[in-house]
Amino acid sequence: MAQTGFTPILLYSTSTAAAAPAVANLTNSTLGSELAINITDGKLFYKDNANAIQVIGWKVVPATAGGTGQTSYAVGDILYANTTTTLAKLADVATGNALISGGVGVAPSWGKIGLTTHVSGVLPVANGGTNASTASITSFNNITGYSASGATGTTSTNLVFSTSPSITTPTLVGDVTVSTGNVIIGTSGKGIDFSATPGTGTSELFADYEEGNFTPTISGTTTAGTGTYNAQGGLYTKVGNIVNVQIYINLASHTGTGNITITGLPFTSASGGSSYGSATIGYLDNCALIALNYPLAFISPSVAYINLAQSPTGGGALNLVAMDTTFSIMISATYRTA
Repeated sequence: MAQTGFTPILLYSTSTAAAAPAVANLTNSTLGSELAINITDGKLFYKDNANAIQVIGWKVVPATAGGTGQTSYAVGDILYANTTTTLAKLADVATGNALISGGVGVAPSWGKIGLTTHVSGVLPVANGGTNASTASITSFNNITGYSASGATGTTSTNLVFSTSPSITTPTLVGDVTVSTGNVIIGTSGKGIDFSATPGTGTSELFADYEEGNFTPTISGTTTAGTGTYNAQGGLYTKVGNIVNVQIYINLASHTGTGNITITGLPFTSASGGSSYGSATIGYLDNCALIALNYPLAFISPSVAYINLAQSPTGGGALNLVAMDTTFSIMISATYRTA
């Protein structure tokens, strides 16, 4: 039994695709209203009180009726309006792409972000940027909010480089202070060039500094021989091409013959007649000298040993036979190396 105020409904159906009733096909009266259904398209039709055919049910609801017009999706699909009345699907693509606007009236697409076309503005330090739009030193001074462990001063006086940067022929104005670490010369033969200062020398390049230990030994000029030592030690410092050595030897016995030399110098002396090195004997014990003579020491050109001699009465070289069994000597020397 029909409810009060309602009239019965008559339902017609068709299986013909795209078939729809005309206005004259459906009636509304006190006897009842007629509906039509297309079971192939999945649409339910009625005639409203303005005498117009309307669809009240859809198998696939279109965008104009508040639906999507789509019947299936793949994971990652994005819906967008491809016309003013329909929606389309934008399929997902490879990882790392971004959704890019094509502009007003153009469908969106996937793609890579172009730094020159899609990005604008200056990224601040708080977001991992530099707060600068150019790469000059002045621009680096514009970095605000910079802080790092151990950093001192202000952002206008500190310039932060990456680890181990390569800088080609920079010109520094003012003093240079290395707060930690060392100034390392990375290529042999390079150093500090003082050629900007007045001078008439052949070179103003300070290219070497070295200090260390070496082992001095007693050797004979006729037969080198071998010695037994209670103590032997040597220290050296090389500044540029000037070498300074300090030596102490305490000899118990030796098998060599001839004149005494102290071998094992860390560098060979330079060649040329002006390359003799001077040596000073600070202590000598148990070595027989000719009466009224005193010991001397020197370094000849192109050698790596010290000659011992005695003077002034013509005694000449100091011979191994003049040594006692507990010969001791302290000596320092300075000479030029190649």
